[in-house]
Parts: sequence; structure tokens; C-alpha cells
Amino acid sequence: MGFYALKGRVIDGVSDTAIENGLVVVINDTIKYAGIYNEKEIPEKAEIIDAGNGTIMPGFIDCHIHLCGEVTAGQKSTRYDKLLGAAYEIGILLDAGFTGLRDMSVNGFALQRAVNRSYLRGPRIMPGGRLLSITGGHCDTAGDATKEEVNATNLTGRLCDGVDECILATRENFRQGAKFIKVCATGGVSSITDNVDDVQFSFEELKAIVDEAKRHGTYVAAHCTGNTGALQAVKAGVKCIEHGVMLGPETIDLMAENDVSLVTTLYISLNVANFPGLHPVVAEKAKLCAEANIKTIEMARKAGIRIALGTDFSNSENTPYAKHGREFAAMVQAGMTPMEAIKAGTINGAYLMKCQDKLGSLEANKLADIVITDGNPLEDISCLADKDHIKFVMKNGVIEKTMF
Repeated sequence: MGFYALKGRVIDGVSDTAIENGLVVVINDTIKYAGIYNEKEIPEKAEIIDAGNGTIMPGFIDCHIHLCGEVTAGQKSTRYDKLLGAAYEIGILLDAGFTGLRDMSVNGFALQRAVNRSYLRGPRIMPGGRLLSITGGHCDTAGDATKEEVNATNLTGRLCDGVDECILATRENFRQGAKFIKVCATGGVSSITDNVDDVQFSFEELKAIVDEAKRHGTYVAAHCTGNTGALQAVKAGVKCIEHGVMLGPETIDLMAENDVSLVTTLYISLNVANFPGLHPVVAEKAKLCAEANIKTIEMARKAGIRIALGTDFSNSENTPYAKHGREFAAMVQAGMTPMEAIKAGTINGAYLMKCQDKLGSLEANKLADIVITDGNPLEDISCLADKDHIKFVMKNGVIEKTMF
């Protein structure tokens, strides 16, 4: 850590326009000044970093990721191999400009601790633990495995049925260090045993999970593809809808009324039907996604719902961490403005990570999580889409990547 003055075009994450001749001053881990260039604000011993034709931005935040490590370790490796794989892969995310993550896997707990202790190089991690799902639901790997076997081996899902099991599963996630809880309130595209519009969990089960999360001072996020289950989830008190592919007007209105956020995962939604190697059942369901999700985004924008960036990436061939920023372009493709997409991936993500007072924007007294890309994303959002476009990454005042 030290003294830095970053000069050039600034997108601060809160304003609706860029500052073309901007300056961000960092002292140790804190932003001391962000605004129009003013030489008087630069400390005498500051290192000057000129963004040139690039753009200075807040560090990016992904509110929906799975740190499974299967790509690096191999799907048939042990859970320990996969944890080591994920430990390597989070460095790729940092190089892509992502300084904050909300993880949904069992690996997030250990990875968060390792990053916080500086054992690993990676983004800040808000772990949620394994997704809670009903037997035969979105996280049930089915086959010949018993429910107990699934729960013993699945890194991303935990099956629970009935109010008592739901409370126990929620408490077990908190016992490991969860900072929020994710449930599967509907069926999904990638699962074979259910339909996208299946309603999963009863209202009583969802309400029990929501109430348990409140007792721990946090909230529940709900995987929702179909609308009926999403509506039930909002009525039960969840504060965040993930995907929201097929939401209807009643659900959108209730989300707006109750300040329920929407997390996008649009790159997958818009492109999954063209992913190679899909199971036939998955391929058929994938065809339903793109058009429906664009309608959801249009309604959410009109209703003033907070939209946050999520990728649902796992570093697979179709979802590589090196191209994590593709989600920004997907949001624009779905009808959002470039500035809306940037705010979704910065300040709105910080809100869901419960740290909007410290992160998500370039403002005085906030922590110095800063990215410089090589272009102007307001003119060409694709300059955020690949780690090779990200020329500089600072997290907590420490330079993690520089190509200057």
C-alpha cells in the first residue's frame, strides 16, 4: 500500500456520466479523492498512474458465482482437488477486474478465509454455502444416489425437505460461515429432474428459511426461473431473485414494493441454447430463456428494481472466468444502458454484499478497489468482457495487476 494518483476518464459507479478529466487519489487502502482532476489533491509522494485512453472504474462485483474448481481439478477429482482448483481460479477472476464475489458453493468458506488472511490472491468473497433444494429439485443430481449420498458429495447443493430439515440445513450453512442463504424456489434449466416452472419448497418451508436468515442478520436469495415459484418466494420474504428468467407483472410489482433485487445471469440465459454438448432435456428448456429474460429485464427497469450483475459462471468451457465481463455486454444486449450495466456490476453488487458503505463506487473514504480498462465502456461495453482488456486492478489499496 502507498500513495497513488490515477488520472483519466473516471466512471465512479454512482454518477450517470463519466468524468472525462478525472482523478482518483488513494492513500494506503482508502480513496481520499475522486472527481474532476485537481493537481492540489495529489500527495507530494504519490505514484502517478495515467489511464490514457482507458477508463478508471470501481472494482467489479459478481453476485452469482460457483467456485467449484472442477475445470482445473477435473470433475472426477476429490473435493480437496476441487478446492485447490478453485484456489487457483479465483486469481483469474481478479485479473478480469472482479474484486468482489457472492459465492454459492461449499468452497467459498475456506476461500474467503484464505483471501482475508492473504494466503491466496483473489477477490473478496461473501460465501453463501450450498444451495438449498428439495429432493427431486434443481440441485438433486438424481441417478442412483440416495439423498444422503447427494448431500455428502454435492459441492453446490444440499437437499432438505420439510420445515425442520430446512431450518437445520440453513443453520448448518451458517455454522460453516454463510453470510447469506440461497434457495431453489423453482426448477431450472440445467437440471434434468424438474421443469423450469416447477414450484419448489412450500411457502412454510421458505418462510422458515427466511426467518432463520433474519435471526442471523442477513437475507435469502432465491433461484427462480419460472414465475409462480418466484412470486411465492417474494411473498415469503426473500430479498433477492436470481436469474428471474420468466417473471410476470405481479411478481415484478411485489419485488418493487418490497425492495427485492434482481441478479441477472444474462450471458448464460441469452446464449445457453447454443452451448455445445447439452443434455437434450436441458437443450429443450434452454430455448425458453432468451426472449423471456429480456422481457423480465424490461419490466424490472421500468419498475425501478435494483439490478445486480451475476454470471452463474463456473469456469467451464462455456463460462470461462477469463471472460467474466461478458455479463456486462449481455446486459446491454438485453436492453440496459452501458451505465446501468456498470452500476449493476459495481454499486448494486456492493449492496447485496452488504458493503455499499465501503465498496462499489469511487468516492472519498471508501476502500480502494479500482479497475482500469483499456477503452471507454460507455461507447463499447465489450472492453470489459475479457481479462486482457483489464490493464490495472487494485484491491484494498494494493496493486494486484498492472500492465502500465
